[in-house]
This record gives sequence, C-alpha cells and structure tokens, in this order.
Amino acid sequence: MPDYNRNAAVAIAPATALAPIDDRPDAAIRLGYLRRIDDLRGYGAEDGIAMNAASEGDFWAFIGTMPSARRAGLVLTDDGNLRAVWDDDHDDDHHLALQFLGNGQVQYVIFKRRSAGGKVARVAGRDTFDGIRRLIGDFDLHPLVRA
Repeated sequence: MPDYNRNAAVAIAPATALAPIDDRPDAAIRLGYLRRIDDLRGYGAEDGIAMNAASEGDFWAFIGTMPSARRAGLVLTDDGNLRAVWDDDHDDDHHLALQFLGNGQVQYVIFKRRSAGGKVARVAGRDTFDGIRRLIGDFDLHPLVRA
C-alpha cells in the first residue's frame, strides 16, 4: 500500500483560493497546506489515485472557518480524500482526524483522555462542519486545533 503520510508533518500546505496570502501567521499555514496538497496530488497521480475535488473543497471550506488554526498533518487516502490530523505534541492524550468526504460531510476520529490517569475515550463517526465544531468544543479540543 502506498505511503501518503511521507513528509506529513514537515510540509504544511495552505490554500490561497479561499484566503489571500499576507503576513498573518495563519497565511503561512495556508501556504503550507497548498504546497502539501500539491505534493499529495503528485504522489497520488504516481499511484493512479486522483484527488477528490469535493474533498479538497470541503477541507478549504472547513479550514476557512477556523481562525488561528494550528497546522494539521495532511494525508491522501486511498480513495482520494484529504485527511487532516491534529495530534498533541506533548503526549498521546489528544488526537483529532478529519476525513473530508465532500458535500459538507466529514468522517472523524477523536481520542481524548478525560482525566489524569484515566482511560482514553475514542469516538468516531460522520458529521457536518457544524457538528464537528460542536465536537471540538464538547471534547475541549480547541487547544489542539487552534494556535
């Protein structure tokens, strides 16, 4: 199976299609996303996997609604969708992965330790952008996804 995770944490590819590039910190993140998506498109083409344009559009639409977002690792799934992954840099207690399916639908996986020494809750499903934003709040993941 191809490894589309290569360099996922190194390149941050933003999209200027939705927001102009300027000197704001999130502009650099968007530029990184743009570069990463171009890389993923090339890696996918090498393996005969076309990037899902609806997935890419949903990724940009979602990122555009998140002010001061922290950089996510981006990967291309075998079916051509974009998956954004935010991990806690300090430990494995927090994890959010969003696969953009198109038509405003997002498949998600959340790992969150509820208390010190407690078990890690794992939640997965499918929801809309609004539902995902609610889940980010419900699981107190704002520090994970926002700068």
